[in-house]
Amino acid sequence: MPNQPSTSVDKLESFFEETIQKMDRQFTSHEFFLKLLHAHQNEYVAALAAYTGSPFKDLHYELVKRLRKLDGQLLSLQKKDYSSQDIFGISSTTALWRKK
Repeated sequence: MPNQPSTSVDKLESFFEETIQKMDRQFTSHEFFLKLLHAHQNEYVAALAAYTGSPFKDLHYELVKRLRKLDGQLLSLQKKDYSSQDIFGISSTTALWRKK
């Protein structure tokens, strides 16, 4: 039975606090994804596999939605459209965060 996206993302979300603690004081969503991916490769790959179509885009969209729930608690959103390179090195925009 294929993995359900919400279950896979729930598992990754359980690592958010520890991942945020390892981040610099200010960081982008792209940097967060890379740190999460590096520390929890099996869970990240399982989450990607649960999506069809555009798995990276869809997973990252869901991860950002869940990060936004922590705004005002563990971190604060500094800028919504911050210039950054995505995990593939392609110029893009992403959220800029600051740890509390």
